[in-house]
Amino acid sequence: MNSIKLGEWEMWIEDGSLPSIFGPYLDHAEFVDQIDLNNSEGRFLFLGFSKGNNANGWPSVIVAQKYQDSQRTFSPGVLLIPDTSLAFVGAGERLLCYNIEEQRRLWEDETDYGFFAWYQSGPYVLMAAELEFGVWDQFGKKLWSTFVEPPWDFKVRGQFVELTVMGDCSIYRLSDGLRQV
Repeated sequence: MNSIKLGEWEMWIEDGSLPSIFGPYLDHAEFVDQIDLNNSEGRFLFLGFSKGNNANGWPSVIVAQKYQDSQRTFSPGVLLIPDTSLAFVGAGERLLCYNIEEQRRLWEDETDYGFFAWYQSGPYVLMAAELEFGVWDQFGKKLWSTFVEPPWDFKVRGQFVELTVMGDCSIYRLSDGLRQV
C-alpha cells in the first residue's frame, strides 16, 4: 500500500486488492463507503484519508470499491483538494466525489469506456476520459462536459481550454463550456 501526504491530509491507496487488515481499517474508520465489493468481476481499489496528526495511525475515511476496467488498461486516479477537503476519484467508468472533512459522498457519475485522469487548474477540476472531457468547480459541482474521440488532447490557456479532437481544435470557456468562435 502507498501513502501520500498533502498538506494536513494523508491518503492511503491500494489498487488491485484490499489491504490484508481491511477489517481493522473498517473498525477504526469514522466513515466507510463500500461500492460493489461483492461483484465477481473487476478490480479492487482501497482509499483511506486522514487529516492532521492522526495519533491512532488509522484513516478516518475509507472508500473501498470494485471497479470495471474494460480493457485492463485504465488506472484509477484521485485528486485531493486540501482547501475544500474534496477528493475526486476515478476508476474504470465510475467517478466519485467526497467531502472527506464532512465524511460524506457528494455524488457518483460515470464516463463511457474508461477514466484517464483528474487535473486542477485554479478553481476548476478537469477530468479526462476515453470519450469525455469534463469540468467541475473546486466545490464538486459539475459545470459541463463534452464528448471527445481519440486521439484527443487539451491545453488550459487562462480561463479557456483548447480541445484538439482528431486534429480539430476548439476553444471552450472553463466556467460554462461556451465554445469560442
